[in-house]
Amino acid sequence: MRGFIDLHCHFVAGIDDGARTVAEGQQMLRALYQAGFSRVVATPHMRPGLFDNHRGDLTAAFAETSRALEGLEQTTPLPTIDLASEHYFDDVVFGRLMNDEALPYPGGKAVLLEFYEIDFPPMIEHRLFDLRAKKRLLPVIAHPERYRAIWRSAETLERLVDSGVAALLDTAALTGKYGRQAMRSAEELLERGLYHAACSDAHRPADVAEVQKGMDRIEREYGLDEVNFLFRDGPTSLLAGQLPE
Repeated sequence: MRGFIDLHCHFVAGIDDGARTVAEGQQMLRALYQAGFSRVVATPHMRPGLFDNHRGDLTAAFAETSRALEGLEQTTPLPTIDLASEHYFDDVVFGRLMNDEALPYPGGKAVLLEFYEIDFPPMIEHRLFDLRAKKRLLPVIAHPERYRAIWRSAETLERLVDSGVAALLDTAALTGKYGRQAMRSAEELLERGLYHAACSDAHRPADVAEVQKGMDRIEREYGLDEVNFLFRDGPTSLLAGQLPE
C-alpha cells in the first residue's frame, strides 16, 4: 500500500528530541517509505523551557536537513517531506499562534497541538475556539491517548471533537510503547470513532517498527478501510482544514 501521509514525525536533525543526525533522519524516512508513507510532515517541538524553538529556528533546521538529505546516497526512495511544528499549547505558544509566529501544517489550514499531560485547563476550549474563529485554523490534538485527563474520561476528548477539533492517534500506542494505560485509551478512542487520522510520531528509526505493528493491528481488527482512512483519507482532509467524514 502506498499514498499514506504521516502528519507527525521528528526526522529533522538536532533541533529537539528527535533525530540526532541527518543519517538517522534519513533512516527514519526510509523506513516510513517502506511502511507505505509517500509524504511525511516534520513536526519538531515548539515548547518554551524545553525546546524553545521559534519559527525561524525550525525553518532553518528543516532547510539544512533537506539539503543534507539530497546530498546523501539514497539506495531507497524517500517520502516527500514538509514542515510544520508540534506546538505546546501554553500562553507563549498560543500568543505566537495568534500573531502568525508559529508553524501550522502546509497550506496554513490546520495546526498540531500538544497539551498538558495531567490536565486540560478550562481556558483551553476558549483558545481552541479562537484558533478556529479568528485564525481559521483547525486544531489537531497530538496523541490524546497519552493524556491523563482523557484516561480519566474519554468524554473530555469527545467534547472537543464535537466542538470541531481533530484527534491524531500515535499509532505505536496500540503496541504498548507508552504503557498499558495509553494503549487502553487508544483502544477506547478507536472504538468510539474519535480519531480523524493516525501518525508515527517517530523520533528514532526503530520507532517505525512499532508503527508498522500498530498499523498491522488496525488492519487486523478494523480492516483495510480503516487503515486507509487513518493514514491517507483523514490526513488529506486535515491538511485541507476539514474534519473527515
